[in-house]
Amino acid sequence: MPVAAPGQVLIKVAAIGLNLGDAIIRSGRSGLQLPVPFVPGGEVAGTVAEIGEGVSGLRVGDSVLGAIFAEPRLDGGYAEFAALSADVAFKLPDAVSFDVAVALAVQGLTAEHLLARNTVVGKSVLVHSAAGGVGQLLVRLARLAGARGIVGTVGSAAKRDAAMAAGADQVVVSATPDWAIEAPGPYDVIFDAAGGEITAAGLPLLAPEGRYAVYGGASGTYPSFSPTQMAGVTAAAQTIAGFSLWSLLGDPARRGPALRASYDRLFGAVADGSLAVEIGHRFPLADAAEAHRLIESRGSVGKIVLVP
Repeated sequence: MPVAAPGQVLIKVAAIGLNLGDAIIRSGRSGLQLPVPFVPGGEVAGTVAEIGEGVSGLRVGDSVLGAIFAEPRLDGGYAEFAALSADVAFKLPDAVSFDVAVALAVQGLTAEHLLARNTVVGKSVLVHSAAGGVGQLLVRLARLAGARGIVGTVGSAAKRDAAMAAGADQVVVSATPDWAIEAPGPYDVIFDAAGGEITAAGLPLLAPEGRYAVYGGASGTYPSFSPTQMAGVTAAAQTIAGFSLWSLLGDPARRGPALRASYDRLFGAVADGSLAVEIGHRFPLADAAEAHRLIESRGSVGKIVLVP
C-alpha cells in the first residue's frame, strides 16, 4: 500500500487509461531501460485518499485526474492506489466522469496542443486514425475550432461509423490501396500518428503552405525524404511539424500551468456539452493483458479504460 509522501497525494483509483504506449513499453519496443518489476500506467482518475505534508488546494474525497505521465514517469497506474505529486493531480468538475478524465489525460492533451500549434480555422483537415482516442478528439475539437471540412481515415470499415459520429465529413479506409484517390485533398492541415505507408501516401495530399503534423509512428517506421520531395516541400512553402508531449513535460516551469489551462478548457467543453468523449472499451484490471492485445491489434475504437 503506497503512502502520500510530502508534496504527494494518494489516489484511490477508479479508472485507468490505457494507451498504445503502454503496450510498446511492455513489449520492450520502446528502447527504454526500465526497472523490474515494473507497474505500467501513466494516467488514473479517482478520489483523494490521503494528503501528504505541504499539499494545499486538495482535500480527502476530492475527485481528481492523476496525470502520472506528467511527473514525468511511466509507471504506477495499473493499481488500486497510486501516489503522485499533487502538482499533477487535477480536480474534476461534477460533469466529468473518471472514465472521461483518463480519456482526456494524454489523448485530449495531445489533441488540444496539436490544434494549438496547427490552426484549423477555415481550413481543410485530414485526420488519420480518426476512430482512435486522439483521432476522434482531433475531429471533434477541429470541428469546434471552425475547420472548413474534415476527412478522416480509419484502419477498417468497422471503424467508419465512429469517425463519422465524431464529426468527420467523409471517412475512408486507409487499409485499401486507393484511399488517397478517394480523399484526394488538397488539405491545409494533416494530422498523422501512423507513419509508414500512410505518411508516404498522405504527403502528396498537402496543400501549398499546408502543415503536416506528425505526432507518432504507430506503424513502426517513418518514410524517408528524397531530395526531389524535399525540394517540392520547400517550393510549396509547406511545413512538416513533429509533436510530442515530452517537449512540454520536460520543462517544469511550463508543465503545471500548461496542463492546468488545457484541462480547464477540455473539462469545460465536456461540462457545457460541446465536447463528447467516446469510451470504446472497459476491462477489469485483471484483464489488462486482453486490453493490451486489443490495442495492439488496432481493433479498438475510442478510449480503453481499465477498472480496478
